[in-house]
Amino acid sequence: MPTRDTSQLIADIQAHDEMSDAQLLTLRRAFGADMKIDAREADSLFALNTVTKKPDDWADYFVLVTTSYLVHQGQPEGYINDAMAAWLIARIDHDGVVETDTELRLLMNVMKVADVPGERLEAYALKQVQKAVLDGSGRVGQNMLTPGVIGAAEVALLQQIFYSMGGDGGMGITRMEAEAIFALNEATKGKDNDPAWQRFFVNAIANHLMMIAAPKKIDYAEAQRREAWLTNGEGLKFRLSARDIIDAFKEVLGAKSKDKTGGFAILEAQGTDMAEQITAYEADWLVKALKADGEIDSNERALLDFIRAECPDIDVSLRPLLDAA
Repeated sequence: MPTRDTSQLIADIQAHDEMSDAQLLTLRRAFGADMKIDAREADSLFALNTVTKKPDDWADYFVLVTTSYLVHQGQPEGYINDAMAAWLIARIDHDGVVETDTELRLLMNVMKVADVPGERLEAYALKQVQKAVLDGSGRVGQNMLTPGVIGAAEVALLQQIFYSMGGDGGMGITRMEAEAIFALNEATKGKDNDPAWQRFFVNAIANHLMMIAAPKKIDYAEAQRREAWLTNGEGLKFRLSARDIIDAFKEVLGAKSKDKTGGFAILEAQGTDMAEQITAYEADWLVKALKADGEIDSNERALLDFIRAECPDIDVSLRPLLDAA
């Protein structure tokens, strides 16, 4: 917790609306003395982030330390619960959008680092993407996107966010993300979208339906149970997390191979085949998504063509749409 001297330093910085390199160094030493950031310190960092003139190193420090507070110091570690998500959103939201580069970096970094970012924070992050693409609003879309059209810049942004922020489900596209992608497709039908949008749409939805060994989302109770198990009753934690394992797979699975396991025995062929199935539950969701606006557009037909060609086991309820596409 900040000392009286540190609190005075923060007050001086705010009063002058300026932070020097020396003052930043003093803050780093004060906040880092106990190797932890508490709620009062985290609020102080947000207050300092509003100062007009700050050292170049400030943004990196602010994102790193605040991410650590949100991701590593909550219980269980790595899980962003609704309270923590609400705390962050209250501090970065400005009339529904994130407006500064630093706050956007913080949001995306938390999404990337957290093992389970939680539905509330993921929904907020996805809303930022939708607002940027459809309205050009917020820092995400500022000075680079054309509102209401999915061009090459929009596709590049979507690829960066959906495949790097690491939401619930790891390297797979989650149901919430898939629904957001469908919503973008419906909102931009008939527009002069870049051809890359169709490829992204097909790949992302197919990823959601047929992802190989995509880890399942865990709830708060399960996260607590795993935290207790990892502690092992002695306060000693194993530092290899599920995220570490997923990241290792990401680095290797980029190259195609005839071996369905990608060289890893843990990904047995039987498990891969099961993951690639489109079950009755998945088919029901897809049929409803495709029929939501009463028509099947070219992107959705391309998705059905891909499924027909690539999926080894498709639930019969999807067959009428496949035959008609």
